[in-house]
Amino acid sequence: MKLGWVTVVLLTGMMLPVQAAVNAKLRTFVINPIYSALISFCVGTVLLIILASTMAWAGQSGHLRAAAAAPWWTWVGGALGAVFVTMAILAVPRIGAAGYSAAIITGQLIGALILDHYGWLGLPQQPLTWSRLLGALLLLVAIWLIQR
Repeated sequence: MKLGWVTVVLLTGMMLPVQAAVNAKLRTFVINPIYSALISFCVGTVLLIILASTMAWAGQSGHLRAAAAAPWWTWVGGALGAVFVTMAILAVPRIGAAGYSAAIITGQLIGALILDHYGWLGLPQQPLTWSRLLGALLLLVAIWLIQR
């Protein structure tokens, strides 16, 4: 196991319920969940522009023009992110940060198991095993327990 990467990803994962709660609170001021998501994405865009500019200044620029040659489906990440953030804004006040996190993580795992099993979107194919299926089932049980 790559402990360093797993640790960083775990810490990053801890930010998701914070992001959801912050955006949900912003909604109480702007009323509309789409406005709250828009503000969130604008702040993120500004940060990314600053980071990209800093990297370019340091000589680590990428190839933005090459994105035009990418398959169409590689462009939908932003739209998926908008759905993700908006759903968090709507769900967290209703099911709580823990319920939201349990459900979103379970959904992510189920989606990942499907992508891995079929090798879709250019991922290496990894068959669905009983232990992987059991892991997903246990997460479904976790959702039930957290929402009780």
